[in-house]
Amino acid sequence: MWARRGPRLYLALLAALAIVACFLPLADHLGYELSELVALAAGLFGAAPGIAAARVETESSTRALGRALWFGLWALLLPLVIILLNGVRRPSCDPAAGFVLYLAIAVPSALLSATLGVACGFLARRRAGFLYALLFFGSLAVALWPVLRGPQVFAFHHLGGMYPGPIYDEAIRASRALWLFRTGTLLYAGACAGIALLAGPPRPRRRGALVVLASGAAALWMSLQAEQLHWKASLSQLDAELGGRLETAHLVLHFPREKSEGERTLLARDAETDLRAVAQFLGIAPPAARIEVWLYRSAEEKQRLIGAAETSFTKPWLRQIHTNDAPAPHPILRHELVHALGAGIAGGPWGVPGGLVPQMALTEGMAVAGDWPPGEFTLHEETRALRELKRMPDLARLFRPGLFYAESGARAYTAAGSFVRWLWETRGPGFVRDLYAGRTQLDLAQLSAEHARFLDALPEPPRAVELAAQRFSAPAIVHKRCAHEVAELQRLASAERDPATAAALWSRCTALEPDDPALLVSLRRSQIAAKDFAAAAATEAKALAHPKLSRPLRAQLLTESGDAAWKLGEVPLAASRYQEAAQLPQSEGAVRALQIRLRALGDPQSWPALRPLLADGNTAPEVLLELRDLDLSRPRDGLAAYLIAKQLQNRGAWAECLKYVASALSRDLPGPLFLQEALRMRGIAAWHLGDATTARAAFTALGRDAPPGRALESARWLERL
Repeated sequence: MWARRGPRLYLALLAALAIVACFLPLADHLGYELSELVALAAGLFGAAPGIAAARVETESSTRALGRALWFGLWALLLPLVIILLNGVRRPSCDPAAGFVLYLAIAVPSALLSATLGVACGFLARRRAGFLYALLFFGSLAVALWPVLRGPQVFAFHHLGGMYPGPIYDEAIRASRALWLFRTGTLLYAGACAGIALLAGPPRPRRRGALVVLASGAAALWMSLQAEQLHWKASLSQLDAELGGRLETAHLVLHFPREKSEGERTLLARDAETDLRAVAQFLGIAPPAARIEVWLYRSAEEKQRLIGAAETSFTKPWLRQIHTNDAPAPHPILRHELVHALGAGIAGGPWGVPGGLVPQMALTEGMAVAGDWPPGEFTLHEETRALRELKRMPDLARLFRPGLFYAESGARAYTAAGSFVRWLWETRGPGFVRDLYAGRTQLDLAQLSAEHARFLDALPEPPRAVELAAQRFSAPAIVHKRCAHEVAELQRLASAERDPATAAALWSRCTALEPDDPALLVSLRRSQIAAKDFAAAAATEAKALAHPKLSRPLRAQLLTESGDAAWKLGEVPLAASRYQEAAQLPQSEGAVRALQIRLRALGDPQSWPALRPLLADGNTAPEVLLELRDLDLSRPRDGLAAYLIAKQLQNRGAWAECLKYVASALSRDLPGPLFLQEALRMRGIAAWHLGDATTARAAFTALGRDAPPGRALESARWLERL
């Protein structure tokens, strides 16, 4: 075999691929990316040893199969050894988990390509390579067709491996569907071996016919069950799984069948409001054809059915939106509707700018600009904060093909959205439409400089900069050391019910990603839950000394440290921690919660209600009863009524929430932040109950003399009403 040129070139290719991978982001260690690169190489060129074996072994097809399989398996050790040796140059991640993916993704592709190569070598000795290439690309087209024309974003290919979906879903593991698919791959490899036995010397070979019949029949049966095994997805399958369907003037909504009638009505009304707002932003009429919106019960269900657990996505060329379900108003839907409606402007094969290779910065920037989500600060203010922190992406670089994903998702979306929104505000919807359609080009050097001057002219509250330091601290996935491994460990730790096991998982996360202090905060929580207070104290000290600990995250850690002290009865220590946290910038919600803690420490009579709620996060019914008793005992103080209203809001008990928030607003509240949140709760509860008058009054009051972020929130709610 070594004397043949094909096998030597195949080995050289695998070695070169592994060496190059050592210097590529994500692929520089044993994990999904390397496994998939090797699977593709094996799928494309792994037939070379099989074809060579068929030409060398002219007397025994059995020996030819043995040679090809032996060579193919040993060849896979070459990239494996090279990438493991790369662990000397860069810290290794989780080689055990990476090896499982290598076994599941790369090895079956190599086995199938080797046996298929032998079969092609015997069936078409002079055109074996051409026949193999025809089978590879033909099967690849079949594997990719459901991605192009169906709802799924994952792809399984017996020769080429597996594509799991969007880059922002960082947790990648060997799923049940993958193992079943690879079982099918091995069965197809068996069928190819049987064909080789039939076509090769000596003939006839009854054993070959039996192998083809047994393996081929089983493989074909599994392929016919592709939807049930979750190798592919169809719209009819999604409809059967979700069960709920509702048509509006411009949308077809698919949702879990258990959604109540009231929730369906709110969803339909809110979705139509979003669609009209997007059409107005784009300066177009609502589409004549309905857009399909699919809302999944959970990230796990969505990943199992179509891929992309946490990532919402739109297929503009199909006018399909896929996202996880959430209470109305849906937080993501307006963003995705911009993609769907924008397809009528952009044209092209994908319905987005850029033609065959999408211009992702413009595509996502348009969606953010059209959504323009409200919050404590506007996206212009957050982009201004990015400039202050010197973390704002270079727009000229961000808009280059392929470089959007080289930047952190939060920073890339925010900067691109602010830029496109600024173009819309200064040049008008027509200019942005022409830009999206490719009828005009951007002078990025000039426009990015103008945009920077616009941002610099904005008043920037110091808190916005501090909070942005926390929100935008995460690096892009391509700059993370062990992104997939840490994401999977985080998923397991979050789902783990045993605190000690969860602590062990978080500890592995911190070892793999020592630059992320947020992992230390999570580790400390699990250690506290496991009652390992000594370890929690050590982790707390390590986190507080971490050079990359942002001030908002420090405030969160100090608050949680105060909670632990309060639970243990160490009131002076708790007060010290809370007071230190109060000097640091935090979100409005965190500021409110900290003010309640500081107030409660000096009021032991409130502890039966407030300590379990705030320090333990206990929201059981008995805590609600304690809050009610506290409320009844203090007729002038509205804080207990406010907290009851918040708990009822979290439970979706809108009528009771409205009653208690009205009571809170009629009494004394600790400060302006509590008044604003009470007005917000009152408006949302009234909206759910169909009381437009009360809701309108609450949101109008919320937006009166408000900063830009809250004024935008008020305007969005009034638009819904």
